[in-house]
Amino acid sequence: MKVAENRALKEEEKMELQEIQLEEAKHIAEEAGRKYEEVALRLVIIEGDLEVCHDY
Repeated sequence: MKVAENRALKEEEKMELQEIQLEEAKHIAEEAGRKYEEVALRLVIIEGDLEVCHDY
């Protein structure tokens, strides 16, 4: 019985660690998404500026 309890405790600890890692991964993904959107917007602005420069 003791072995089964130890195994269950280890599995529970492993699951808790994975939940923490999942939350961290979600945070990283959200931050990456925000950065991507910011860069995409900058690219649109720069492309517009470039077109204006070519017109002159």
